Amino acid sequence: MLRHFPAALVVSAAFALPLTARADGPPTPREELAAMRLADPALAIELVASEPAIVSPVAMAWDEFGRLFVVEMTDYPTALTGGRVKRLEDRDGDGRYEHATVFAENLHYPSGVMAWNGGVLVTAAPDLLYFKDNDGDGKADVRKVILTGFGEGNQQLRVNSPSWGLDNWVYLANGRSGGAIRRPEDPPSKAVSIPRNDLRVKPGTGAFEPVAGFSQFGLPRDDWGDRFPSWNTVPLRHIVLEDRPLSRNPSPAEILDLSDGGRIYSLAPSQRRFNAETVAFFNATCGPTIYRGDLLGANYGGHAFVCEPLGSVVHHRRLDPEGPTFVARRVEQGREFVASTHPWFRPVNLATGPDGALYLADFCRAWVEHPAFVPENLRQSVDFREGHERGRIWRIAPRESSGKDEHRPHLPLKAETSGLVAMLADPNGWCRDTAQRLLVERQDKNAVGPLRTLAKASPSPLGRVHALWTLDGLGSLDPETLRAGLRADDPHVREQAARLTMSQAAEYVPELATLADDRDVRVRLRAAVALAGVDTDSAREALARIAARDGDSPWAASAILGGVGENPSRFLDTLADRQPAWLNAPTSAQARFLTRLAALIGERNDGPEIETLLDRVAGTPGEPAAFALLQGLSQGQVRLKTPRLDWTGAGVKKVEPVLAAAGPAASDPSRPAWVRGLALELLLAVRPAASRPLLAALLEPDQPTELQAVAAHGVARAADPTLVATLFEGWDRYALAARRVMIGGFASTTDLAGRLLTAVEKGEVPAVEVDPATREALRLLPDPKFHTRVEALFPTSTNADRRDVIRRYEPALSLSGDASRGRALFGKNCQTCHARNGQGAKVGPDLISVAGRPAADLLVAILDPAREAAPDGLGVIVVTTLGQTLTGLLAEETPAAIRLRRAEGVEDVIPRGEIEALRPTGRSLMPDGLEQVLTPQEIADVIAFLRSAPDAAP
Repeated sequence: MLRHFPAALVVSAAFALPLTARADGPPTPREELAAMRLADPALAIELVASEPAIVSPVAMAWDEFGRLFVVEMTDYPTALTGGRVKRLEDRDGDGRYEHATVFAENLHYPSGVMAWNGGVLVTAAPDLLYFKDNDGDGKADVRKVILTGFGEGNQQLRVNSPSWGLDNWVYLANGRSGGAIRRPEDPPSKAVSIPRNDLRVKPGTGAFEPVAGFSQFGLPRDDWGDRFPSWNTVPLRHIVLEDRPLSRNPSPAEILDLSDGGRIYSLAPSQRRFNAETVAFFNATCGPTIYRGDLLGANYGGHAFVCEPLGSVVHHRRLDPEGPTFVARRVEQGREFVASTHPWFRPVNLATGPDGALYLADFCRAWVEHPAFVPENLRQSVDFREGHERGRIWRIAPRESSGKDEHRPHLPLKAETSGLVAMLADPNGWCRDTAQRLLVERQDKNAVGPLRTLAKASPSPLGRVHALWTLDGLGSLDPETLRAGLRADDPHVREQAARLTMSQAAEYVPELATLADDRDVRVRLRAAVALAGVDTDSAREALARIAARDGDSPWAASAILGGVGENPSRFLDTLADRQPAWLNAPTSAQARFLTRLAALIGERNDGPEIETLLDRVAGTPGEPAAFALLQGLSQGQVRLKTPRLDWTGAGVKKVEPVLAAAGPAASDPSRPAWVRGLALELLLAVRPAASRPLLAALLEPDQPTELQAVAAHGVARAADPTLVATLFEGWDRYALAARRVMIGGFASTTDLAGRLLTAVEKGEVPAVEVDPATREALRLLPDPKFHTRVEALFPTSTNADRRDVIRRYEPALSLSGDASRGRALFGKNCQTCHARNGQGAKVGPDLISVAGRPAADLLVAILDPAREAAPDGLGVIVVTTLGQTLTGLLAEETPAAIRLRRAEGVEDVIPRGEIEALRPTGRSLMPDGLEQVLTPQEIADVIAFLRSAPDAAP
């Protein structure tokens, strides 16, 4: 199977058929193959399926018989016919799937498929469906809804990519349309919201739960269970930790090495289309996979491959370990792993096959853009379904393997129990996953003995890991076998064994405590996650050792703090006893850790615990540690409706010397900037009156930048009218970055917002300095008396006005733009919310991805930003119980809290108990009105900067 190909349908980097692909029309498979270029001369591309057997393929998966199930999104982008799932078979063994049947049809934009329990799971919002053929005719006669409620947003933004997890759950990518998920038999009141989470489910029981991550199209994992969410402009992120209480859990790791700005090296010619230029940067990445086979060779194992259909390329990254996460580095320099000279080559998904080869789903259409993302005046001129009757599946394998049978594919269903157990050590990840899935589905207890032997004695670390998780899936993971895993020589086995202790970590504290000193950082992190939930002295001592070694890592800190919240005081005692340097002379990272730890104590609101903490602060010799602990205590208390501690009362008299020292420390230029900032933050939190005389001086441009930032944030918190008036009088003297922070803070309270408007009206603050995000926040203030003033200073416009503005600014498209001037204008007007090539605030997307977009598209995006805003790009407004009104993007939401991202990249974690109202604005966070501060020439300059290459941008 999948081995024998006609020579005319094979192409490698060293050989391409002498045919010229037609760029102005649909290519035949032979023409399309001739247009492909592989970077590696040792590999070849082979056709395994094409129309009419399949059309419009977007996803694929094999069952245990080796049959290939292909999802056809034939209805994209307009619902004309309905989607299907085809079942393909290679019955004559020639390597091509010549037999196809319609396995399931009448599906609404299906987006993913996975073999399960004799059938397949299919994602087709609003449902996760199960199909099975019981009578053997090749067509499903069982159709069952497993889950429902997934959001039916844009067809590119729906739930997708079901995949088998190492932990025996099925994982689903959110798609960025969210939803309220429930079993079909449950009432809507039992639905679980997933606004910014992926999901995992056990289809057999119906159990499901949100998980960390928010992936758009594709959710690959590596051999060790690490997941890599993907967005169209950010093809890879890494889930380092699963969800914890939000205030203690960092976001997924950004792992891309963007030294080249995310450059895509397309070979496809420009088409007669609205996107007239070749796409130059990440723009429509999708369908990523982590290659887990062995056929391509060890040099490719664990590498990431990503589709970029707009550029007609497959991009390749090597995942280099860095601490507990990775850095994804480009492999091919100045070219792509696969690139085509024909623009109809539309790779949209990738997978490792049963034979260990890399398979590629080719949508093969003239257009892959959705009409919603195309300028309105061009939509009617384009047939977005052109080519819907075409589609191909390609296989990438070593050139010398074509036509040979040297690497046979496995068919796990034919194996007995012992054979399936042995297959858990197969070098091909597809074989291991399928064998594990079958053993768990069958619940065959005869496998337990062989599995225990494999878990303890296999020379293959992968075999041991799969055996451990399979035993867990069978409910037969015994302590002896798990302890053997915790003592294994290979760190991957130790790490997975530590994961498996989570539900019973108290029984394995001695072994986990040993792992606290492990030489491998990932093992230590998993030990921390497990130990953090155990309330014993030995567990806390082990955590203190991990904190001492890895406490400056946000991942280790979150792992520890995510579990010690039940008894943070005891952990602080242990830390002080075992790591006295933390209290005597902490580093900046250690001080931040102490602040977060003390915040947990404050949140618990336990009188004796608070009193004990105050006693410790009073006896702490190191001022930075004392500042950090009190600052954390105040943070925890302020989140409560009825805090115990009165910072003006007699209860804090014992720490008055520390509070008295904070002012001099903040003003002392000989102290490190982080200590000065910590002291100032403490004063702002518990002695705001004492902080006010310091703020103006600490805002002076000669002060450290990080201290200026603390002081600028403090101005709004201090809410001192006299101070604000003084600042406005000397406004031009302060650094621009500090002024931006202050302006953003003024918009959060009614009184300060009024004073800001007055200052703008008087000319003390130039209107152009009030950035678009703050203008929008001012418009959303609940007090109607502000609306007229805001509109007078920063007039908005209707949709018709927007169209008129765009028409008036169209001459900018014919002007010669200067990227150097555009860079300065971008920094002044856009960088508070947008980064480019990593420079700037990451509120909106990094704009490096727009470099390949036409100037006309960018003009519309700048002057009418709401036109193409995705649902998750719309702003929200939060009114807190403390009287604040905050606007921003909803970066994350859990039952415990929300994370709001505002201008300058500032993030607010707001506990649910503090939220009085949370509602969407219905508008892009980037408001209208940039034409009020930018001339047509300046617009041309900004566009020139956005479209310049990173190395060419001044």
